[in-house]
Amino acid sequence: MNELQIDYFLAVARNLSFTKTADEMYVSQPAISRQISHLEGELGFVLFDRSKKSTQLTAAGKLYYDFFSEFKQNMQKTRDMAYKATNEQVGSIRIACLEGWNNVACIPEALNNFKSNFKNMDIELSSYGFKGLLKALGADKVDVILSLEGTLEAYDDIMSKTVTKVPKKIIFSKMHRFANRVNLSPKDFKDEKFFIPVPEESKYAESRIKSYCRNQGFVPNIEPVANIESMLLNVRNGLGVAIMDDWTIASAGGEFLSVDLGMTDDVILAWKETNMNPAIGVLVSEMLFILNDEAKA
Repeated sequence: MNELQIDYFLAVARNLSFTKTADEMYVSQPAISRQISHLEGELGFVLFDRSKKSTQLTAAGKLYYDFFSEFKQNMQKTRDMAYKATNEQVGSIRIACLEGWNNVACIPEALNNFKSNFKNMDIELSSYGFKGLLKALGADKVDVILSLEGTLEAYDDIMSKTVTKVPKKIIFSKMHRFANRVNLSPKDFKDEKFFIPVPEESKYAESRIKSYCRNQGFVPNIEPVANIESMLLNVRNGLGVAIMDDWTIASAGGEFLSVDLGMTDDVILAWKETNMNPAIGVLVSEMLFILNDEAKA
């Protein structure tokens, strides 16, 4: 279970209406119903009686309403105490994100919240490719990395937390021969060159792209290039296509067209279990809070 599910449950319990709660929280009613069903599945109890015209808490639902209400109050008290305790410490936190994520809105928002609460903490930012992130984390050059699920190798002392999902898309140039076509599907690009950046990481990137395209029923013609800038340069000039996540596409600007692959990647925060920097937990909480708010919107 997660805080979002708990928030939805408490809101429905207060309103005794899925429709009113959906309007109040700016999400669809099916989205709330799914999260409540997941929560009921994890708890092993039905929380709401849906057999009548009005929504009512079950006996188990009333117990969990009291429990989760107290939990939320205690969580906020503990969070406030943690903020106060951490804010009194002087130090720094080093954060690294995946190359190409230089225009992700949640990152500056989380850092601004962090800095407003922890004025004695300095922030250092950097970016790397997939392997570079892991090397930097393993060598204690950074405290926290923001990357994609599956990019971490099997290190026992690395902890990770999934914070959101990003859609995967095929991007192509406005000068591409398909630019004026409608109802394009990923398979329409089966004869194109698929550019991937960074030769030293091409094995990982190649396996991911092959997996995406395999699900679409074709084998891609992969062309490694020197870096992300070279990949975008080739795509921009109509020499082929590339597969990118929404965050990287946003950073690349609005000059590309895209076709949705119907797939997503998990975005994770990762850190070493042995790293005792108290700012890590606070930063992770900030990112989760902001991204959960974005998911509700």
